Amino acid sequence: MGEAEKIQKAADVSCAHCHGALPPAAHFCPQCGSPADDHWRQPDGHLTFVHGLLSLARGLSSTQDVDALLKRIGQSSEQMLLCEASSIMLLDDEKEHLYFKVATGEKGGIVTRYKVKLGEGIAGRVAQTRESIVVNDVSKDERFGAKYDHISGFKTRSLLCVPMIAGGELVGVLEVLNKKNPDGFNEGDLSFLESLAGLGAVAIGNARVMGGFRNFYSNTIEILISAIESRDLRMAGHCFRVAQRASSLGRRLGLEGQALKDLYYAALLHDIGFLKVAGSWNASRVLIMESPHMEQTHALIGAEMVSGISILKGASGLIALHHENYDGSGFPRGLKGDEISIGGYILSTIESCEEMRMQGYSEEQVLGALKSQAGQKFHPEVAAAYYDVLQQESQSPSLKNA
Repeated sequence: MGEAEKIQKAADVSCAHCHGALPPAAHFCPQCGSPADDHWRQPDGHLTFVHGLLSLARGLSSTQDVDALLKRIGQSSEQMLLCEASSIMLLDDEKEHLYFKVATGEKGGIVTRYKVKLGEGIAGRVAQTRESIVVNDVSKDERFGAKYDHISGFKTRSLLCVPMIAGGELVGVLEVLNKKNPDGFNEGDLSFLESLAGLGAVAIGNARVMGGFRNFYSNTIEILISAIESRDLRMAGHCFRVAQRASSLGRRLGLEGQALKDLYYAALLHDIGFLKVAGSWNASRVLIMESPHMEQTHALIGAEMVSGISILKGASGLIALHHENYDGSGFPRGLKGDEISIGGYILSTIESCEEMRMQGYSEEQVLGALKSQAGQKFHPEVAAAYYDVLQQESQSPSLKNA
């Protein structure tokens, strides 16, 4: 096909809705704003724009990293609307300024250190009024301030700026700059960007809420650990040491994903049952149980305490196992062999070694116990792996003091 025929074929493409002529590579009809991608496909027939939009929507619904989320929104809006650059400005805590969070394009990184006062320039006006603004020639619009063009060296010719609102609250503004199509921005572009901004604002709000929950959850865990360790002077730092070593040993033995997370949380909270077990301190601030039965049931009590928390459901079963032994000599249920999971063996092995240290055993004695009781008290594979880990720690001061 000759060049003239290619040009004529492109010119013959029309909108399926209003039948108006579609410019080459248009994603929206400039007359009615309808998606034009029924006519623009990859060689295999797939819709490039629609697939990109669906991929973006899936990403926004699953991403909890706000920075990654915003970067994806900015890049997608620039690419899908065929623009030279985009930026996302978020409202600050005082609700008086917008600050650049994402700025794409060659000069984008230069402006990210600056703030825009509400009502200032087009972005500030959009944030203040919560109404979108389309400007296809900024030189003819007195609302446009060239301050950031002067700072960055970027030349803005046209722009489309929309508010990002979720739950009635302003999150920020999203703007795209310099439409590559000479016809400029149209109603279809505006509708698309407003939809994307709304979707992005909700996703950002959800990510922030989840971040708040994670922060609350982490702080709650730390408070519980402090309460556990405050009951016995020897326990200082015990829970975090067990968690750190359990995670390291778990990875070494092939645990990953949810199994590794369950092991980590179980190790952090393995002694939470002590919070409901009666006891008193001696003169050295060492916790003395009122009866041996209380010492032997704290594992089951702890497992029950966290069993109703969905995120700790997997950890609950491991907490119940942290004093069980390979040969059935442990407590509270005297389980043995295959009745105990590999995560349970990891936790019980590390807990046993930690107790030896609290009782004054040297590292050589701990290593000796691991070796001599492998296949008896300790699971042989777990004992061998942990023996190697402790030997490596003893040879590396940084690991030993971690």
